[in-house]
Amino acid sequence: MFSAKGRRTFVMVNLEFDKDCRLIAEPVETGGSGAITTLSKADGFVEIPEDEQFVDVNQEVAVLLFRNVSGNA
Repeated sequence: MFSAKGRRTFVMVNLEFDKDCRLIAEPVETGGSGAITTLSKADGFVEIPEDEQFVDVNQEVAVLLFRNVSGNA
């Protein structure tokens, strides 16, 4: 995940379990239809502070959830 240097960024993410049962946050693809569509598809968001520019693969992050996420439908 990338952020503009010196600017706080919020990245919408979906959560999925990998093969080792670790919870993985994947960025939601943004489209031309606007932020509401992206927001509606996301489980939550990751906040990237002003002093960070990148979030590396496998870096642990805090995800702020929009709703409870469980393995049950």
